[in-house]
Amino acid sequence: MKFSITLFLLCTTLFLASCSKKKPAPIEIAINPWPGYEFLYLAEKKGFFEEAELNAKLLQLGSLADVQRAYVSGFANGLASTLIEAVQAQDLGGKPLEIVLVPDFSNGGDVIISRKEIKNISELKGMTIGCEVSSLGIYMLQRALATSDLSLSDVNIINVEQRNGEDLIKNSQIDAFVSYPPSSVEILKDNKFHKIFSSAEIPKEVIDTISISKEALAQNPNFVPKLHKVWQMALDYYKNFPEDAINIMAQREGISPEDFVATLSDLQLIDREGQKSIFNSRSTLQKSVIDVCHTLVEVDSFEGKCEQLPNLTYKGKI
Repeated sequence: MKFSITLFLLCTTLFLASCSKKKPAPIEIAINPWPGYEFLYLAEKKGFFEEAELNAKLLQLGSLADVQRAYVSGFANGLASTLIEAVQAQDLGGKPLEIVLVPDFSNGGDVIISRKEIKNISELKGMTIGCEVSSLGIYMLQRALATSDLSLSDVNIINVEQRNGEDLIKNSQIDAFVSYPPSSVEILKDNKFHKIFSSAEIPKEVIDTISISKEALAQNPNFVPKLHKVWQMALDYYKNFPEDAINIMAQREGISPEDFVATLSDLQLIDREGQKSIFNSRSTLQKSVIDVCHTLVEVDSFEGKCEQLPNLTYKGKI
């Protein structure tokens, strides 16, 4: 009898101990509005995170600059951003990270918008340009100006984040604005404005990424394969049920389904096979990292030595 009671108490204790174990905290990924990233929200909405047992949470913020600040400050374990913000993150004090997924290449989605009377980039000389100076905006502006033999010193630059750009350009407080959807979609509906440069003119330079801190990856060894599975599930859902997928994603972006479809035409979404190609040839992505770094050094947005950057590409199984 004593043995039975002891056994019962032991089992009960072990059961209660197992129940008291806390579920690991999810990996929080800071993310801003951008059509390519919406597929992660689609996956979350459709329950693909749970289906794949992906322990992740999306932290919605307003701009790439906000996303970068959240990661650097330790409020997120990862970030959805362009290659630019990922390269800068460690230099700004963020934890060492790895790029674990490449959602898309921007092939026209990132733009420079100006008043209609400004016909081209060369006419920006001496004018006031709004952009996110700590992230993609300054990179896009520098690359655009270079096509007309201009430099950043030839224009007046003020820091303008996406949520403020529409008001400033419409009130003539800036002459041009470096933007991307959904903000750019709303500005370009006004026929007083047009785009004078886009990422289509610098193909495969603006690379959108999902990066996670090495620390979080070490604590969640199966995270990356699950993330890739979820990403493909979202792409497959979009392919098989386009109307529902587009409606969900467009509503979150705050634009019409027609406008959302148009923005996707300016992206090159990367599926399972494309992901394998990128991560099986890590030197190619790292070359893009180094190239971006050199440009960031030129615009005083990076203080480290580019050739000493660690390989930021995830090295594990996907």
